[in-house]
Amino acid sequence: MTNDDIARMDAPANYKKRKTVIDDYINIIYKMLRDGVKPPVIMSYVIRAGYGGNQSTLEDYIKLLAKNNFNIRLGLNWPYAYKYPDDVTVIKRNELLKFMTTKNPKVKKDEKIARNLNLVKGKYKIIASLEEAYDEFYDLLMGDDPDKLDSFLDKYKESVISGFNEGITKHIATVRNAISR
Repeated sequence: MTNDDIARMDAPANYKKRKTVIDDYINIIYKMLRDGVKPPVIMSYVIRAGYGGNQSTLEDYIKLLAKNNFNIRLGLNWPYAYKYPDDVTVIKRNELLKFMTTKNPKVKKDEKIARNLNLVKGKYKIIASLEEAYDEFYDLLMGDDPDKLDSFLDKYKESVISGFNEGITKHIATVRNAISR
């Protein structure tokens, strides 16, 4: 190494600290650990304070802070449960997409989603428009008129599926060939 290279090592680059989901809560977690508050209570407090990240990430941060600052080793099984109240229906995004894109009548669809689909569509208008676009594209692909592809692309050019349209446009010959078979 040259003398300049060695001199540069004495003055390391000033990197910006990357923001994490825990940054807004790290001080309170530290203070609560210092005061001897139990980790499940800290987790509950931080979640109620507005933490919206993954609970296992929060648990890991609490364990690291306890270990690195107070030499406390926390066990794996904390007495809390990842559970929604009984009166809350949880529908995951992938389940909803699977429900909306399954066209085979022999495949049994999730009854929970069937019961609540109109509520979801009422709350999230984009779901209804995505389902409409998907159904239209599915019918187009299963049909035998490739000329309808142009009207589909025009209709959804400035919509939430504009990126999908761009992908079709890049491979338009292949898509037209798939339709005409």
